[in-house]
Amino acid sequence: MGAHAHIEIGRVVIDTAAWLEQRTAGPVADLTQDLLTWATRTRQTEPQPGRWPWIDVVSAWRTARGFVSPDLTDPDDRAVIRLAGTRLDADLWIARMLTPGHGKVAVVLRDDDPPTVLTDTAETADWYDADTVDIFCPARHGWTWRSGRELIDAAGRPTTLTVVFGANLDAPFTPCPGCLDHQGGRREQPCGCDGTSWIVCPICGRRCDVDLTPL
Repeated sequence: MGAHAHIEIGRVVIDTAAWLEQRTAGPVADLTQDLLTWATRTRQTEPQPGRWPWIDVVSAWRTARGFVSPDLTDPDDRAVIRLAGTRLDADLWIARMLTPGHGKVAVVLRDDDPPTVLTDTAETADWYDADTVDIFCPARHGWTWRSGRELIDAAGRPTTLTVVFGANLDAPFTPCPGCLDHQGGRREQPCGCDGTSWIVCPICGRRCDVDLTPL
């Protein structure tokens, strides 16, 4: 198992905390406290405070404090990124902004937790990439797997899952060899594994693992 990602049944899962650590330099305590205090005070004036979602609170706080987008290429003036259905093990809202006292920050909403303000150290494109992982085997064969079927080989050349792992739509995943032997009638009893998929190295045949790609 990789330090910050792992293989489950037919999918890869990335540790969200590790993914955020790659893109930030720790919490900004005074801004987090200011946001939570402002939210508590402002929500008390709302006729239906429980119906004001955190992402709207964060956007209103951003406007009230006069913070601006850190990047003119952001898709809207709120600089909000929604990450759901990715390889991360949690859904995220990320509101990026430029502040006078702390420079670039990212307000992170994870699941239903209150927001946290973190120092933003990443390029804009890195915030939109919640899928890229490295596939590697004990013999050091490896590829970088982006979303879909796109791979980058060890030499930095683009390739695909089909070219490297075959045309099976389940690629790069296969059942474990014991399960395959049972399914093929070469083994009488099921192997008893937990069903976690394998990625078998197409070069050496050894079991691969995955981990979060360094930035």
